[in-house]
Amino acid sequence: MASGKNWAKTKKYRDLKNHLEADLLDRGLSGQIYMDKAQEYLDLWCQRQQLLDDIRERGVSVMDPKRGMYVENRSVSMEIQVSRQMLLIFSALGYRDTALCAGTGNEDDKDEL
Repeated sequence: MASGKNWAKTKKYRDLKNHLEADLLDRGLSGQIYMDKAQEYLDLWCQRQQLLDDIRERGVSVMDPKRGMYVENRSVSMEIQVSRQMLLIFSALGYRDTALCAGTGNEDDKDEL
Protein backbone atom coordinates (compact mmCIF):
# COMPACT_ATOMS: atom_id res chain seq x y z
CA MET A 1 0.00 0.00 0.00
CA ALA A 2 1.20 3.45 -0.83
CA SER A 3 -0.30 5.36 2.11
CA GLY A 4 1.94 6.18 5.03
CA LYS A 5 -0.64 8.06 7.10
CA ASN A 6 -1.09 6.84 10.67
CA TRP A 7 -4.88 6.82 10.93
CA ALA A 8 -4.77 5.93 14.65
CA LYS A 9 -3.49 9.45 15.36
CA THR A 10 -6.32 11.27 13.59
CA LYS A 11 -9.28 13.10 15.09
CA LYS A 12 -11.64 10.83 13.15
CA TYR A 13 -10.10 7.80 14.88
CA ARG A 14 -10.27 9.39 18.35
CA ASP A 15 -13.88 10.43 17.80
CA LEU A 16 -14.85 6.94 16.62
CA LYS A 17 -13.02 5.31 19.53
CA ASN A 18 -14.64 7.63 22.08
CA HIS A 19 -18.08 7.04 20.59
CA LEU A 20 -17.66 3.24 20.54
CA GLU A 21 -16.40 3.10 24.11
CA ALA A 22 -19.07 5.49 25.43
CA ASP A 23 -21.83 3.59 23.66
CA LEU A 24 -20.64 0.25 25.01
CA LEU A 25 -20.47 1.67 28.53
CA ASP A 26 -23.95 3.19 28.17
CA ARG A 27 -25.28 -0.24 27.24
CA GLY A 28 -23.52 -1.90 30.19
CA LEU A 29 -20.98 -3.68 27.98
CA SER A 30 -17.89 -2.60 29.88
CA GLY A 31 -16.12 -5.95 30.06
CA GLN A 32 -12.68 -6.42 28.57
CA ILE A 33 -14.03 -8.73 25.87
CA TYR A 34 -16.22 -5.91 24.51
CA MET A 35 -13.42 -3.37 24.69
CA ASP A 36 -11.09 -5.81 22.89
CA LYS A 37 -13.67 -6.28 20.11
CA ALA A 38 -14.08 -2.52 19.85
CA GLN A 39 -10.29 -2.17 19.54
CA GLU A 40 -10.23 -4.88 16.87
CA TYR A 41 -12.90 -2.90 14.98
CA LEU A 42 -10.78 0.24 15.30
CA ASP A 43 -7.66 -1.57 14.06
CA LEU A 44 -9.60 -2.78 11.03
CA TRP A 45 -10.94 0.73 10.51
CA CYS A 46 -7.34 1.99 10.28
CA GLN A 47 -6.45 -0.75 7.79
CA ARG A 48 -9.51 0.08 5.71
CA GLN A 49 -8.57 3.77 5.62
CA GLN A 50 -5.08 2.86 4.38
CA LEU A 51 -6.55 0.61 1.70
CA LEU A 52 -8.92 3.37 0.60
CA ASP A 53 -5.99 5.81 0.47
CA ASP A 54 -4.13 3.39 -1.77
CA ILE A 55 -7.12 2.97 -4.07
CA ARG A 56 -7.49 6.77 -4.31
CA GLU A 57 -3.78 7.17 -5.05
CA ARG A 58 -3.23 4.32 -7.51
CA GLY A 59 -6.72 3.51 -8.75
CA VAL A 60 -8.57 0.22 -8.97
CA SER A 61 -6.15 -1.13 -11.59
CA VAL A 62 -2.35 -1.00 -11.43
CA MET A 63 0.34 -1.87 -13.95
CA ASP A 64 1.95 -5.28 -13.36
CA PRO A 65 5.49 -4.86 -14.70
CA LYS A 66 6.06 -8.61 -14.99
CA ARG A 67 2.97 -9.11 -17.16
CA GLY A 68 3.07 -5.75 -18.87
CA MET A 69 -0.64 -5.20 -18.31
CA TYR A 70 -3.07 -3.67 -15.87
CA VAL A 71 -4.33 -5.89 -13.04
CA GLU A 72 -6.66 -5.31 -10.12
CA ASN A 73 -5.17 -3.30 -7.30
CA ARG A 74 -5.14 -5.85 -4.44
CA SER A 75 -6.26 -3.10 -2.11
CA VAL A 76 -9.73 -3.33 -3.69
CA SER A 77 -10.34 -6.96 -2.73
CA MET A 78 -8.59 -6.51 0.62
CA GLU A 79 -10.82 -3.52 1.42
CA ILE A 80 -13.90 -5.65 0.77
CA GLN A 81 -12.61 -8.37 3.12
CA VAL A 82 -11.76 -5.86 5.85
CA SER A 83 -15.16 -4.19 5.46
CA ARG A 84 -16.92 -7.54 5.85
CA GLN A 85 -14.98 -8.32 9.00
CA MET A 86 -15.82 -4.89 10.39
CA LEU A 87 -19.51 -5.54 9.75
CA LEU A 88 -19.29 -8.84 11.64
CA ILE A 89 -17.73 -7.10 14.63
CA PHE A 90 -20.24 -4.25 14.34
CA SER A 91 -23.05 -6.80 14.48
CA ALA A 92 -21.45 -8.77 17.32
CA LEU A 93 -21.31 -5.59 19.41
CA GLY A 94 -25.04 -5.14 18.90
CA TYR A 95 -24.93 -2.18 16.53
CA ARG A 96 -26.70 -3.87 13.65
CA ASP A 97 -29.72 -4.65 15.82
CA THR A 98 -29.71 -1.07 17.14
CA ALA A 99 -29.54 0.35 13.61
CA LEU A 100 -32.39 -1.88 12.45
CA CYS A 101 -34.57 -0.88 15.41
CA ALA A 102 -33.86 2.80 14.83
CA GLY A 103 -35.20 2.54 11.30
CA THR A 104 -38.54 0.92 12.23
CA GLY A 105 -40.39 3.98 13.51
CA ASN A 106 -43.39 5.38 11.71
CA GLU A 107 -43.34 8.60 9.74
CA ASP A 108 -44.91 10.60 12.62
CA ASP A 109 -41.95 9.73 14.84
CA LYS A 110 -39.51 11.06 12.25
CA ASP A 111 -41.29 14.43 12.12
CA GLU A 112 -40.77 14.92 15.85
CA LEU A 113 -36.99 14.77 15.48
